[in-house]
Order: sequence, then C-alpha cells, then structure tokens
Amino acid sequence: MSSPTPRRDTDGTGSDLGVSMPPTNMGLLAAAGVCLLVPVVALMWVSSYSKETPRLGGIPFFFWYQFLWVFITSALTYTAHRLVLAARGQRDDDGHDHGHDDEDAPPNEPVGDGDTLNPQPGFRS
Repeated sequence: MSSPTPRRDTDGTGSDLGVSMPPTNMGLLAAAGVCLLVPVVALMWVSSYSKETPRLGGIPFFFWYQFLWVFITSALTYTAHRLVLAARGQRDDDGHDHGHDDEDAPPNEPVGDGDTLNPQPGFRS
C-alpha cells in the first residue's frame, strides 16, 4: 500500500504540509551569503597579497595578511549565522518561535509533528 503523495506547498508557509513556518527574510539571507563570499573572494585574489611588503614584525605581508583573514573569516561566519537566525524569525532562548501557539505545550513534550528525537522541542533548523 503506497502512501498518498504530499501536496505541494504553494505559498511557502508549509501550511499545505501541516507545518507552520515563519516567513523568511530573503534580504537577510542574501546579506549572510555576502558575508560568506567576502573571504572566499579576498583569499582567491592572490595577486592582491602576493608580496613581501609591508612587513609586520619581520613577517612578510603574504603571511600576516592570510593569518589576519582567519579572524576576519570567523567574525563574518558568526555574523552570517546570526543573520540566518534573524531571517528565519525571532526565537527565545528555549528555541520557541515568538507569536506561535507552541507555547501551550509542556516544556518536555514534542511540538508539531511529534518528533521525540528532537533535543529542543519546537526548534526546527
């Protein structure tokens, strides 16, 4: 016996599938993508930093410039992470969406589809 084919979600809310999803801010997702793209472009443009001067404490520019990008990249990755979380909608510290009816459920009970393996009830990544 085959299961019925799920209906296509036409409006992007997930309501046709029995799942309510908060609206996603595409502008914030685009900003997160730019944050992740900047270090890739900067480090692949080797001719911009393939030189010895200026030296920093005797270390050639080629080396300290790349090392500096380790810290810049981690900051941009964290920023992108926060932007993606903001784009998905506001959540409190317990992982619950603000403005949804999931607050009625007991704190240790699964919310929505009854996912008992989910470590944070109500949180969807």
